[in-house]
Amino acid sequence: MDFLARPINWKDIVEVIILWIVIYRIFLFLKGTKAIYLLRGIVFLVVALLGFQLFDFPVLTRLLTYFFAFFIILVTIIFQPELRDGLIHLGKRHIFYIEPKKEEIEKTLREIVSVAGVLSRKKIGALIAIQREIPLKRYIESGVILNADISAELLQSIFYPGATLHDGGVVVTGRSIIATSCLFPLSENPALERALGMRHRAAVGLSEHSDALVIIVSEENGSVSLAINGQLTRNLAPNDLLTILKGQLSKPR
Repeated sequence: MDFLARPINWKDIVEVIILWIVIYRIFLFLKGTKAIYLLRGIVFLVVALLGFQLFDFPVLTRLLTYFFAFFIILVTIIFQPELRDGLIHLGKRHIFYIEPKKEEIEKTLREIVSVAGVLSRKKIGALIAIQREIPLKRYIESGVILNADISAELLQSIFYPGATLHDGGVVVTGRSIIATSCLFPLSENPALERALGMRHRAAVGLSEHSDALVIIVSEENGSVSLAINGQLTRNLAPNDLLTILKGQLSKPR
């Protein structure tokens, strides 16, 4: 209990701030995935361990310490893909990351909505995922890497039925089209309508596994839909789609 008696200095404050930032970033990365429940369990065990140490329960403290040693190895094996993606995402992201300007975001969204409207009128199917906090690396790797500046003309040419890359989904982040012909996971939600096609199920599936905003244009009837967090909103007008997208991307992360 000596640490409670000593005065708090600036190093203690810096350590607490750094620890809080690290924990916050981990929660953001795992948000919307099954691993978030595992993280909550780990936090509970850590609190229990601190409690055992505080009240001087040596046997329980020793047992929980041994459990943690094996538990960390097990978690590393089971969640190897998530850990790999997290480390890659951490390495690619700048420490002093600057969010895109509001004007740039709105310009990108207007171009995407404009393309969705054109494809809708022509009844050309499309699947566009807007990446947010959770990286979509594993899905990007399943497609063809573009890393091209976003434009309405390029998006229209990608989804043109005669184009080589029109199958699959497009991943957009910032002002760039990262990849096309990407394979998204199909949703297994039994509540979805049986009449929904593979494109809609892929959109819902990706939104279940990430925080991406996924736009779908139906090639059957030209309707425009949006999948967010496993929920599908259908038959959206261009203005409504733009309003929802702007509202989602303006939320603090």
